Amino acid sequence: MENDNRLFPELEKLLASKTTTKKEVDDLVWLLEHPEYEHRVVDIRTFIDSSEYLNAAKECWDSVKDDLEALFNGSYTEAVFCEAIGAGKSFKSSIIIAYMVYRILCLKDPQTYLGLAKGSNICFLNMSVRAEQSKKVVFGEIKARIDNSPWFMKFYQPSPDIRSELRFAKNITIFPGNSKETFPLGYNMLGGVMDEAAFYTDTDARDVAEDMFNALHSRIKNRYGDNGLLVMISSPRYVNDFIERKMKEAQSNNKIFSRRKKLWESKPLSKFKGKWIDFEGYQIPAEFETEARRNPEAFKRDYLAIPSLALEPFFKQLNLVEKAIDPKLEHPIDEQGRFKDWFKGKGKQYRIHIDLSSKRDSTGFAMAHNDGDTVVVDLMLRIKPPVGGEIDFAEIRAMIFSLRARGFEITGVTYDGWQSIDSLQRLKAEGFNAETFSVDKDTAAYDTLKEKINEGKIKYYEYKPFLEEIQRLELIEGKKVDHPPVNGSKDVTDAVAAVVYQCVANPNNVMFWVGGGSRELSSEEQLMKGAVMAADGRCTYNYYAGRRKPC
Repeated sequence: MENDNRLFPELEKLLASKTTTKKEVDDLVWLLEHPEYEHRVVDIRTFIDSSEYLNAAKECWDSVKDDLEALFNGSYTEAVFCEAIGAGKSFKSSIIIAYMVYRILCLKDPQTYLGLAKGSNICFLNMSVRAEQSKKVVFGEIKARIDNSPWFMKFYQPSPDIRSELRFAKNITIFPGNSKETFPLGYNMLGGVMDEAAFYTDTDARDVAEDMFNALHSRIKNRYGDNGLLVMISSPRYVNDFIERKMKEAQSNNKIFSRRKKLWESKPLSKFKGKWIDFEGYQIPAEFETEARRNPEAFKRDYLAIPSLALEPFFKQLNLVEKAIDPKLEHPIDEQGRFKDWFKGKGKQYRIHIDLSSKRDSTGFAMAHNDGDTVVVDLMLRIKPPVGGEIDFAEIRAMIFSLRARGFEITGVTYDGWQSIDSLQRLKAEGFNAETFSVDKDTAAYDTLKEKINEGKIKYYEYKPFLEEIQRLELIEGKKVDHPPVNGSKDVTDAVAAVVYQCVANPNNVMFWVGGGSRELSSEEQLMKGAVMAADGRCTYNYYAGRRKPC
């Protein structure tokens, strides 16, 4: 575009005037050098501090200004801020969007500049977990910045008649959105902020934050190339969530801006009392000591911006989990997947639990026995499905038969219920006590496992899949133990929790079968050597010391 010749007389007039300021001359010269603009674009720090723009010099912390200055002075297309709670993330979001809108409004014809059709709408998005939160940021934080800005009030006030969005001249719009909606994807998105993105609803099959980010970023990239900017601001959630993966990606991608900050790296130090203490190698304000000691994992997540292994860890004393590892025990399977020669029964009675899967998940397998009041876990195994294939249930049954052939007296085998009917029937035909048992109906099995760990009444060997799973288990609403929503598993821990529970609940390994069902024998029944009769008086099976024999 050619220089706007109308500005030259203005420049001559300014230079001739004795009251002309240097700023007025500089602004006009800048516009001559940038003819596509009708307003000079100021840098982000001036935009925040100047009484002509946001007038927030005192309100905005220096750390925020430093971060945004580094962001907007670079050629970034993505940004991720991983920050502590109370770090003013919504305030930062409002400044980012206000500045992006300001820069596009400074253009004479934004649509032509960006290669869009005349009259096309250009939108910016603030997205939150919930619709009401997003609206609060757009019509609270962002609108407050704009309504208190002399520049916006003079040149581009948002339309007062529209309440669903902030609409400006030149067809520029700010939308509120939430993680359950996809409507913004139909608009010409130039930029946006995903607020608290780590807390968008996850499922086992997908990461909502990642899906939404990729969809938005792809649309911005396809429409505007490197002119757009998509920002994520969130406190951390758990290891390997999308925010953490983006932080890692930023280390090798110069188009991604990233920052991780503790609370006291964001808030001015004057906001704290000034006394510092050591907490697990970190220097923290003394006023947080009680909170830090009470729940170290939550404190590190919320105030140090260090992601948790789990949101609400079920096993909080991980030192006791490690203490239960017995160096005398070892994994009994060799590199070829065969039982080692020494792995044989030792005159004990053993229980087995299998947490079945098919294609995507692994199968968990565990065997344990009682040694007095201590439970010893003899075998833990994660069985992965082959690429493009499924778990072979027959091979799992063959493993059980092999264990019996090695001298293990197996008094009970349980499956979690998923597609286990055929296996149960086949095992029963071979003389095994085989039933379904689920650890997901309540927390009883995991409560028992935790109790044994806390009491030091359990032993197991060091098995990486088990240790990885157990430290990431979460307590969901106090009712269920589960793995993290994305990239998590609990196949091995489910199997271990099940066999430990059964060893504790039924230490004598005796089952009472009537009419196709089963229950544990009472202490009186355990002494019986005679026939156990069904309700109709018909003899079913003879029981003694856990052995099941026909009458």
